[in-house]
Amino acid sequence: MQLVLPHARSIADELVGELQRNGARAEVAGAARRGDELLDELVIVCDRAPSEVAAIVDAVDLELARGEGGLVGTLAFDQGAFPIRFRCTTERSFVEAVLRETGCDVHVAALEERAAARGATLSGLSADADDEESLYAALDLPYVSPELRDDGSLEAPQLISRIRGTFHVHTTWSDGIVGVAPMARAARTAGLEYVGISDHSRAASYANGLDPERLAQQRADVERARHEVRGVDILHGIECDILEDGTLDLPDDALATLDFVVVSVHSQLELDREAQTRRVVRALSNPLVTILAHPTARLLLGRVALQLDLDDVARAAARHGVFLEINTNAQRLDLGPELARRAAALGASFVIDPDAHEPRGLDTLPYGVLLARRARLDDRQVLNARPAPAVWEHLRARRAAALA
Repeated sequence: MQLVLPHARSIADELVGELQRNGARAEVAGAARRGDELLDELVIVCDRAPSEVAAIVDAVDLELARGEGGLVGTLAFDQGAFPIRFRCTTERSFVEAVLRETGCDVHVAALEERAAARGATLSGLSADADDEESLYAALDLPYVSPELRDDGSLEAPQLISRIRGTFHVHTTWSDGIVGVAPMARAARTAGLEYVGISDHSRAASYANGLDPERLAQQRADVERARHEVRGVDILHGIECDILEDGTLDLPDDALATLDFVVVSVHSQLELDREAQTRRVVRALSNPLVTILAHPTARLLLGRVALQLDLDDVARAAARHGVFLEINTNAQRLDLGPELARRAAALGASFVIDPDAHEPRGLDTLPYGVLLARRARLDDRQVLNARPAPAVWEHLRARRAAALA
């Protein structure tokens, strides 16, 4: 079986934390450290003998057995067993073990070649290094963070490292579990400068979606929250369904009252590639649209992506100034890094959003930054890497142009 990245990392971080609390040096490695969206296993490197590791993690419900280089455990789920491999090593070999277990093999091979060209070995340099940063420095290289080690490149470009706010959060006005003010407080606690409220529109009847009348009522609630919650800007938007013909679920006069408009596909998922692409491209041509949410509509381990010509969608987004979303909901992680990188090459820009339905949904935002870095995106390509004043300026100018 497989696990989605956020779920797997929470398990790995718990195990690593337990090892570290018991005095061990331990780190997550493998595909989880590189930020792959779906994982076949977890790899944890530890500077303890297998018997010591087994004793430390005994409280966790793991079936452990000796394996090559350490221990192999399985964690039982209803869907099957998920493997967790503990690479047991020594303190002197720890850095090398983390590096090799993180991979990818092509990247490690490039490091080995560079070491050989300097008359050294990767093993020898690793043994003298306190950490990976020291190892890269010994090779006269900038530190290449794990999510960028997906090929043989040894470059470390300046990429996005944080976001300053977010859009696409839900409240009790549709299918969220807290109101506008509590969600804004959660965003402030998370260190965000701004948060965009975007509940579902009326077509999402299963999610208590808003019609124009309720949207106007929500606007008053947003205004109250703006006075009540200081230290974070609250933007008012909506997640508006794209109907089968590409028109939007709410009329333009309702959308024109908002700070931003998120659009998305939630129905007629079975349309063929041509019809689905035409539908989405038409929606992006509406000048009031700001963001296309979860563009492929995939659910990891649950639903395949739409039949969609993403190149056409990316070109349309670039042409109309619409941002493509990197949705950090654990079941979505959509767009993935490969598609985002391709869309960026076609001129598209992006936002990183949690699709949060409760405050803890904001916790997935770092995974969006991770995916954006894997896509090689920089701050200029991501709207919510900008500070609040710049975002307000952009949104107001866009709305003014749409209404001109």
